[in-house]
Amino acid sequence: MLDVFPTCKFAFASREVRVVQNTISGGTSLAGDETLIASDGGGRWVAEYGNAPLNRRDKVLAWRAFRAIMEGGIVPFVFPICDVRHQPISSKRSFVLHSDQTPFSDDAGYDGSGGNSVTATAAPVRATSISINMNLLEKPIIGGERFSIDHPTMRHRLYEIKRISGETIEFRPPLREAVDAGTAIEFRDPKCVMRLTSDMNAPLDGPRFATGSISLIEDMTGNYD
Repeated sequence: MLDVFPTCKFAFASREVRVVQNTISGGTSLAGDETLIASDGGGRWVAEYGNAPLNRRDKVLAWRAFRAIMEGGIVPFVFPICDVRHQPISSKRSFVLHSDQTPFSDDAGYDGSGGNSVTATAAPVRATSISINMNLLEKPIIGGERFSIDHPTMRHRLYEIKRISGETIEFRPPLREAVDAGTAIEFRDPKCVMRLTSDMNAPLDGPRFATGSISLIEDMTGNYD
């Protein structure tokens, strides 16, 4: 069972998540042009989130607890990227009641917000394009949006849209696992299985407050039982 990092709880002031690729030279032509070839299957996600104000006791303790869970980078976990502002969704969430118009015991309802979609076609592992149901989205896709798929084996994997043509999106990195038509696509809360690449620094500034930073890389072990 993978733990989920409470990214949005910490209100990081700086956030960067990107795909990093390893390349090798394919040689240099007589004209001096060098051909570069990707050698890592499309790259891996890395994330660098910094300057989280740990200005309450519960935030400091939550940070310390998750740092202990991660075991210095040995243990993979699910990392939500918390980038709702740049997704094809509404900023407001709506809630739906039961059929008799009553809420749950805590007065909450089902999350009826849109913003997610499903695949319209199947796609094999390492595919870089797929058709999706655009009608389920609240805003049009223009490129640059990110989404995730909860794969059966590789679990949550993050993808970034390069361009769109009709109902088809082109993305990177390539699919980590094959998908069937009707597979759920998560736009509202994209996430990725990652692990630490360095310690979760959070030095105290005086006796009460701290500032937290975290560096991560996509975990590719695929063993998440």
